[in-house]
Amino acid sequence: MIARMKYIVSSLLVAVVAIGFASCEHKDLCYHHPHTIKLKVQYDWQYAPDADTEGMCIFFYPVNGGSYYRFDFNEFGTEQETGRSKPIGGEIEIPAGEYYVITYNNNTEGVQFGGITEYGTHEAYTRNGDLFEPVTSVSTSSIPRAEGTEDERTVITPDMMWGASPKEVITVPEHGSSYIHEVIDSSMDGPLLTIEAEEEVVFTFSPREMVCTYTYEIINVANIDQLTKCCASLSGMAGSMNMGTGDLGEESVTLPLIATPYKNENKIEGAFYTFGHNEANPDPHRMILYVWLKDGQKYYYGGTGDKFNVTSQIHNAPNKRRVHIIIDGLDLPNPIQNGEGFVPSVDDWGDGGTSVLPV
Repeated sequence: MIARMKYIVSSLLVAVVAIGFASCEHKDLCYHHPHTIKLKVQYDWQYAPDADTEGMCIFFYPVNGGSYYRFDFNEFGTEQETGRSKPIGGEIEIPAGEYYVITYNNNTEGVQFGGITEYGTHEAYTRNGDLFEPVTSVSTSSIPRAEGTEDERTVITPDMMWGASPKEVITVPEHGSSYIHEVIDSSMDGPLLTIEAEEEVVFTFSPREMVCTYTYEIINVANIDQLTKCCASLSGMAGSMNMGTGDLGEESVTLPLIATPYKNENKIEGAFYTFGHNEANPDPHRMILYVWLKDGQKYYYGGTGDKFNVTSQIHNAPNKRRVHIIIDGLDLPNPIQNGEGFVPSVDDWGDGGTSVLPV
């Protein structure tokens, strides 16, 4: 009986020791995995003081693969200098390790996003549009296009976007690390991201404008008082942008543009946002101006010829992110005399550069 009791006790001791070893092995295995840490994300708006956004989102893509992490920040703070309210960031939890990071405002209206599951395919683009979208909600067909641009898709212009996406690999350090690191983009003033690791880990992003601002003016417009409405388009522009690298898509698209006449100054102006011009794309940039006159005539300008070919102005602009286009001289036709019987159809467009509509 005593021998049997000794056997049972010995067996129990072996089981306890085995469980203890199993527990130790489990802890050793955990030691080799990255720990989840608390990371404070901040946004410093000194390089975009006029930014107007309702929130920011941030994506962390593990360099070694695996699912990405997304966080959104909608907590606001008021800047002392401008009095504007902007997202200030927040605290997140994420495994320590190496990541590609993308961050931008999360309140776009016209911009859509695709390929967000991978860093290399995360892109922004806009929906298909209509050339006359700036002046009518009715979709139209058989609209005159600039020579050589007939096959380009028409897409709407993007919203303004703000972001700060470093192109280098970013390390989320373990707790206990102590260092300061600045991520610099040579094309920008000041750091894009500052990493501080001491008692806490802090990522401070400095967002900038991510899309380009284009303006244009058509000056010395004759007979502008005959104008009832107008709109414009610009061809050869990039239709998408990679949100991590900033690289522009290869496809050339045509953008419909708002055109505003200033009759007292004999000029027509417009402003719009765009992803910009892909320098690797040889397609020309041609503007078209569509005009509706008081007597019912409709004309388009820029289908052929050099006056509305603005390629050189875009390519040679001093600041590629802020481009101003000037077209000097435009002769709108005189009104039709005794033309009460003329009622143009939807497809009757006169080429203002070469001919007039028959009466």
